[in-house]
Amino acid sequence: MQYSDLSNLWNPDGAQMIKGHGEGTSRTADRKNEPLKKNGAYVFGPVPSRRLGRSLGIDLVPLKTCTYNCIYCQLGRTTNRTICRMPYVSGKAVVRQFEEKLSSLSEKPDYITFSGSGEPTLNSELGWVIEQINGLTKIPIAVLTNGSLLHLERVRQALQRVDLVIPSLDAGNAQLFQTINRPHPSLNFSQVLRGMEDFRRDYGGAIWLEIMFCGGINDDPKEILRIRDLIGKIGPDRVQLNTVYRPPAEDFAFALPPERLERIRQDLGDRVEIIPESNLPLGEKPILQKDDILALLRRRPCTAEDLSRALGVKLEEVLRALGRLAQDRTLSYKIFHQKCFYEIRM
Repeated sequence: MQYSDLSNLWNPDGAQMIKGHGEGTSRTADRKNEPLKKNGAYVFGPVPSRRLGRSLGIDLVPLKTCTYNCIYCQLGRTTNRTICRMPYVSGKAVVRQFEEKLSSLSEKPDYITFSGSGEPTLNSELGWVIEQINGLTKIPIAVLTNGSLLHLERVRQALQRVDLVIPSLDAGNAQLFQTINRPHPSLNFSQVLRGMEDFRRDYGGAIWLEIMFCGGINDDPKEILRIRDLIGKIGPDRVQLNTVYRPPAEDFAFALPPERLERIRQDLGDRVEIIPESNLPLGEKPILQKDDILALLRRRPCTAEDLSRALGVKLEEVLRALGRLAQDRTLSYKIFHQKCFYEIRM
């Protein structure tokens, strides 16, 4: 199936739009954003990152609150697709949790990373939170964003005091942008590109542009050439290639084999690298808290080995805990690429 055949799948039964005042929100009956609100855990980790070392995560939006509904998203289909910027979670609560977490760590993380359950730039208090964290620590700050709101001056200003911004670009043309990212109806491809170019001119920190490749959709040679041209216009410091390593929102989002990804890396030119899979050792600690597992699984599906590495706990302890959580129906699991991924049952 070619990508042109997928255009009618931009909003499958996940997010129904409710428009008003030029912006929109979306809702589904299961209200997947509720667990994060009830739990109130906005700071998580540190967890091992494939590119940022030990990363202390900050989550500023409820689960699947995003401007996109990407076919490859490891969190599933977007349930609240919106462009409305607001304080989805309290900035003061986030900073308070951050202070408590940082003071409890025996080893400081390599990065503080804004990421997690959705698009962090949707939180209108992002700039204030960044300012407060900069006043508390000198640890570098990174923001993982899809880049869709960089056309807004307030968003660009909010990101000025972070050390690293990692936006994403998965398409070289507007039709493929709609197919892969399934954006909010008010967003268009040229607007998103212009925002990235404007941000590059304004911003003095590092920009690493991430590209997610899905087999048979955006890995066509002509599409690679288009993406290469756009990379030249955006001017990132580094380009990082990724593919579908975890269960995606849609079954037709296929991973690229390593040799194909390597060929694309060569075709895209200098400063391009493939994001490696984690090769960290398994954990050794004998004690595991159930809440630590749930905090990570709220942000992404994980294998038992992922959780052992992230939490530093022995694999057998993780497996025992996962068995109990699956037995009481807190968790479900799926097999993807011959690996067993656990996720919170909705």
